[in-house]
Amino acid sequence: MASATTCGLILLGNSGVGKSFLANRLLDDDEAFESRFAAGSVTRHTEWKDMPTNIGRYTFSVANIPGLVEANQKLIDENRVEIMKAFEQCPWAIVLFVFGQNNGRIPDEDLVAFMRINDAYEFPTKSLLLIVNGIPADRPRDYEAKTAQLLEELTSIDKSYIYFIEKSTSENSKRDIRDLLCEAISKCDPVHHERKHDIELMSDEISRLKMESKNRQDQLLAQETEHSKKQKLSTTLHKHQSSSQRLSATTPKPKPDFTNDKKRFDDMMEAIDAEHARNMEKLKRIQENSNTAAIQQLTDQMKAENDLNKELLDHMSTSPKVVIVREKKREKGLTKILNAVGDFIFGEQQSDEPEQQGASRRYQSSASRPSNHPYQRPANN
Repeated sequence: MASATTCGLILLGNSGVGKSFLANRLLDDDEAFESRFAAGSVTRHTEWKDMPTNIGRYTFSVANIPGLVEANQKLIDENRVEIMKAFEQCPWAIVLFVFGQNNGRIPDEDLVAFMRINDAYEFPTKSLLLIVNGIPADRPRDYEAKTAQLLEELTSIDKSYIYFIEKSTSENSKRDIRDLLCEAISKCDPVHHERKHDIELMSDEISRLKMESKNRQDQLLAQETEHSKKQKLSTTLHKHQSSSQRLSATTPKPKPDFTNDKKRFDDMMEAIDAEHARNMEKLKRIQENSNTAAIQQLTDQMKAENDLNKELLDHMSTSPKVVIVREKKREKGLTKILNAVGDFIFGEQQSDEPEQQGASRRYQSSASRPSNHPYQRPANN
């Protein structure tokens, strides 16, 4: 039993979670408490052992106590008495509550035991450590983080006071476990634990309590899974958006394709060049045309006709007969001029006889129409 000058390190937890093994690590003695693999509980009564060295400024005595949850009410009652007796013997203590694991899941009976003992003593956080013992070496990377978050939700204990001990039996690992436990204990301060009421647990309610714990644990795990999915989706979308932004920033925008426009422009220029060549060829032919003298003659005829028209206007008021004669003469002259122009424009290959006849008919019909000239005489009957 701890003396008045030492503080207690009280290890709590159900049978089989490895309390004796951890107590031996603290004492640095494999034979301090019996620790072996067994179907039933190995520890039936509270045992005390003083640590050979201090942790910080405190001297500790380690209490190895039976578990709480058992198969029948008689064993449960015996264990309740042993737990309460340990706190009476050494009320100034730091509590290490040890959880086991079943394929990584916290056993529901361990949560039931913690809830009932904590309800009786209301352990302050600064004097309480939660230890998950015997986790496998091939566990998922995020196992500790997720399980610590789960235990914090279930127990309301800050996850900075939750530790994980890997299952191992090598001498090096034993020293590592002791160092980890001493480091965790140095963060805590012993307090005086006063029982608020007796630990209450009935064997016939264990099944119901375990089911409630299971439902609560399943609910929290489902919420965590859903949160993880949303977080992964958000991260994936964020990475995709960032990648798209980087791609748009680094990839030059495609240049406009002017291929079709250039082809149309080239075709247009070729057409213009061809038209220009044709026009130049026409001009060359005109310049080399042997009918240049005829064109000059046609121009002279048009000038003569203009002179005739002027003379006609000068004599209009003196003699209507002269007007009529001159008018007919002028029409015949115009007909010849139009025929000559048609020959030049349409070329020698086309027959000019229909056009001449057409022109003659047009101007003859015009000459044969009744004249409205104010000085023209009516025809003699």
